[in-house]
Amino acid sequence: MVSLVGPALVMVTLRDLFHTLWHPTRHGGLSRLVMTTLWRLARHFRAPGRVVGLVGPIAMVTVVGMWAVMVMFGGAVVYWPDMPGAFTFSPGSKAAQEPALLESL
Repeated sequence: MVSLVGPALVMVTLRDLFHTLWHPTRHGGLSRLVMTTLWRLARHFRAPGRVVGLVGPIAMVTVVGMWAVMVMFGGAVVYWPDMPGAFTFSPGSKAAQEPALLESL
């Protein structure tokens, strides 16, 4: 069951990426939520003019970072159930002693 969560997470991320970048409406669910939240936070805290001008670029970098983290975490969840038993580590490596999720990342 855990192995299905990883591909689902990757597919949700790719769907959001497609809808944000290439879909005619340009409304991805997750990216729109992140952008809206950051704009509301800036307005709520009444940031000065210069800071408000940086919210857009910071939000875009945050969205791209979110996509990258979600794809990496989704890929790690695919390998997680098989760690470390299904992999061969070099002799003397301490990788097999690390927590399985951390090692799969």
